[in-house]
Amino acid sequence: MVEQIPGTPDIHTVDEIQLWRAFREEDIAAWEQIFRLYYSDLYGYGLKLCSRPEMVRDNIQTLFVTLWDQKENISEVRSVKAYLLASLRRQILKALRRERNGQMALLTEEHHLDRQLSAEDRIIEDEFRNYQKQALKDALACLSERQREILVLKYYNGLSYREIEELLCINYQSIRNHIYRSLKKLREQLVNAH
Repeated sequence: MVEQIPGTPDIHTVDEIQLWRAFREEDIAAWEQIFRLYYSDLYGYGLKLCSRPEMVRDNIQTLFVTLWDQKENISEVRSVKAYLLASLRRQILKALRRERNGQMALLTEEHHLDRQLSAEDRIIEDEFRNYQKQALKDALACLSERQREILVLKYYNGLSYREIEELLCINYQSIRNHIYRSLKKLREQLVNAH
């Protein structure tokens, strides 16, 4: 499901802050390397926000074109990954708002995504997954949208609490509370499913 860019280097071998500085100093190779390093994470996260892969890919490309065009106006960042995820999130949500021409755009997309995931994922899971994976999916559906988003950022995208705080503009303790309550609720749901 996550799209992979061929030739992607190991993210742990690159000093992302130095790479970011080189990009800001008009090093196109650094800009391309940032694209390769974070494309998979951006694509996976984008699909959580919008169920249309083509729209996600278009927004990632637009994001990187905008970054290059405005590199001299971009400041230093504490986490390149968190900055890119936050930028992509804003861009996709703005695109969805524009597309739907109104305040109901996000609600409509979320409703469509939830409906699509429930139908398609159940079929896929019936064929390829066992009972426990279905139970986990059912338990996740009991979480609020914010709780699911935070869990995706923490466990799917591997962001730290501080990076999530920067991305979602909510305080550190709130994030910890969301994760604690979400995991507790998931445990309860999974225990009740057996």
